[in-house]
Amino acid sequence: MPWQELPEAPKSVLDALKGKARILVDENVGADVAQFLRDQGCNVEFAGDVGLAGKDDAEIAAYAWREKRMIWTHDSDFLDDTLLPEHRNPGVVVLPGANGDLQSTVGGLRTALTVFGHGSQIWSKTKSTVSPDGEMTIRRRNASGQVTTERYRLTKDGAEQWEE
Repeated sequence: MPWQELPEAPKSVLDALKGKARILVDENVGADVAQFLRDQGCNVEFAGDVGLAGKDDAEIAAYAWREKRMIWTHDSDFLDDTLLPEHRNPGVVVLPGANGDLQSTVGGLRTALTVFGHGSQIWSKTKSTVSPDGEMTIRRRNASGQVTTERYRLTKDGAEQWEE
């Protein structure tokens, strides 16, 4: 099935999105991205500035959980439930551009900032990826307890969801 326009979000969701997200920018994304996000008004810590330079993913995940900070990274290992189980997941956003493609990183950051840059708690326990063209997949547990993976993209008029 094709992309379907998302209806306007209910007030409860809009309320949950108030406020800036608390973000931990992984070392592989870079200090420049962390500074850019700070300049946009985000509450950001850079892994290299908080003693996590060269640390393994498990230590980064533990820090992010303790500090209630979403992890923004290029490292898809954070999508692994063995490394980062749901009950200790502060929220993960895997950004494009790990291969050094600046244009992909910028495109992904634009989408991530728009979608994930607000309301940290609503993104807790989710694992998301952003593609270079701004398409997103978001994995989470729904109200009935099932783990779901959904695809979204932003449009000039709002957002759309892929319906299978």
